[in-house]
Amino acid sequence: MIEITLTPNQANRRLDRFLLAYLGRAPQSLIYKLLRKKRIKLNGRRAHGNEITAQGDLVTLYLAPETLQQFLTEAAPPPRDWGPVNIIYEDENIILADKPAGLLTHSDTSGSQDTLIDRLAYYLHDKTDFTPVACNRLDRNTSGLVACGKNMAAIQTLNTIFADRQVDKTYLAVVCGRMEGKGTLKGYLYKDEKANRSYIFDKPRENAVMVHTEYECRSSGNNFSLLRIKLHTGKSHQIRAHFAALGHPLAGDTKYGGKAIGHRRGQMLHASSLKFLDGVPKPLEYLSGQQWEAHLPKDFSQCLNFL
Repeated sequence: MIEITLTPNQANRRLDRFLLAYLGRAPQSLIYKLLRKKRIKLNGRRAHGNEITAQGDLVTLYLAPETLQQFLTEAAPPPRDWGPVNIIYEDENIILADKPAGLLTHSDTSGSQDTLIDRLAYYLHDKTDFTPVACNRLDRNTSGLVACGKNMAAIQTLNTIFADRQVDKTYLAVVCGRMEGKGTLKGYLYKDEKANRSYIFDKPRENAVMVHTEYECRSSGNNFSLLRIKLHTGKSHQIRAHFAALGHPLAGDTKYGGKAIGHRRGQMLHASSLKFLDGVPKPLEYLSGQQWEAHLPKDFSQCLNFL
């Protein structure tokens, strides 16, 4: 008989999902057979596998130690050190990281390595065996704040916060052309997945979602403008597509018609501020009302001065 007391990183998922991960070399059919035969119990009671586990739950496996050893997941090799990561804030549940431009948030369909998540996995490898998950995504060439969960409960809560718009996201961007004052942009965004490009339409259309962007011009000159942008929705390429549709594509964003900038690769867009609104649910309720900022990267500031 083997007893396992679930840690925060093992909890907050279905019992069968925990067992499939824990007994990584056991056939799925065997795990469900052990559940049917009552050779796996949760808190001393018969388990079916669909129970949602919690920290401190006791999972009992009625297996001989040598049998269990055959099924345990082989230890994964330590993650590679891909490079430094700038941590803006960290606690036992979340990390706010400042992603540099040119770095993917996480692996894409090609299986790219050296991503923000790869770097965070190395940063955390001697603290936890749980791989962090990014709950807001920035394009490769967009820099700034990314919120990541360090355990399953935090990930689920962060995802809810972003889905329910309980967070204010502010960006700084340089657009082509002179703009003044402030304004609100609304429209319907359609994402062409094959081309990896979004389009804005004035009226609803199939597979398009409503998007809402606010902006305020901070300064302008030499046919470029620095904007402070607030997102009310957060869809793929929303800022890039919205300002391109307005006739003011982001500087450096050649995909959307922006002028190439020699001092910086890609669009001049920086996720500068993240503020959690009141009413954040447990276990992240302590984040309510808190705000963090990421300063402009050096190359962004240099390019801004040049423009």
